[in-house]
Amino acid sequence: MSGAADAHHSNGASVNNSHPIPQNLSNGNGNHANGNVKSLKIFIGYDPKEDVAYEVCRYSLLKRASIPIEIFPIKQCELRQKGVYWRERGKLESTEFSFSRFLTPYLANYEGWAMFVDCDFLYLDDIKKLVDLIDDKYAIMCVQHDYAPKETTKMDGAVQTVYPRKNWSSMVLYNCGHPKNKNLTPELVNKETGAFLHRFQWLNDDEIGEIPFVWNFLVGHNKIVEGDESTFPKAIHYTLGGPWFEQWKDCEFGDVWLNELEECEKASV
Repeated sequence: MSGAADAHHSNGASVNNSHPIPQNLSNGNGNHANGNVKSLKIFIGYDPKEDVAYEVCRYSLLKRASIPIEIFPIKQCELRQKGVYWRERGKLESTEFSFSRFLTPYLANYEGWAMFVDCDFLYLDDIKKLVDLIDDKYAIMCVQHDYAPKETTKMDGAVQTVYPRKNWSSMVLYNCGHPKNKNLTPELVNKETGAFLHRFQWLNDDEIGEIPFVWNFLVGHNKIVEGDESTFPKAIHYTLGGPWFEQWKDCEFGDVWLNELEECEKASV
């Protein structure tokens, strides 16, 4: 598999090179959701060391989507080439998209709704069900975790940091045309602190809508309650590390991800 979305996908996805991020996949489904979204742009954070995680996340979205979606990898190298991203990488940035994620409204031309998601997600349900939760009165919508990890490291040895609203920015629905989100220019994203960006400090609290936790189900933190379907994950987030890393190959829900990987590899042949 390749980190670049440079081939036709088995379910009808195709390449479109007209966007600021030149390589994207669209599923071509003709059904529309509510009036808010005609075709949802989804930006997945990409890191070369987690290429396979990106591929599986993308596949899981395309496989289950009943609405038109377009998927774009946020690749730091491409953003630097275009002069959109120039800040130096800090020691606490565990991925290449720690800050570039906040360019999502800019990359969507400040139009409509778009979603950013980390590459270490696995979608288990139709993204239409998430789109149906969109409320135009909000600037963004996300799962509002109360999460303070006990581990000191994550993924491939990266330092684990603890801060308010941790993991809120790992999956965000952006109302890209909202006046406040037009503040997320390349200039601001390249100079502002991690605290300002990850805590959404360009917004008031009442401009942040809430999404059920099952759409950002944190492995090792969130729990399924037997018999309670409202706790069943719709998107699993391997926030500490997934089975694409040797030390996390036996993690909770690791078998679910490995099964999806097997399907993804067969579909790409």
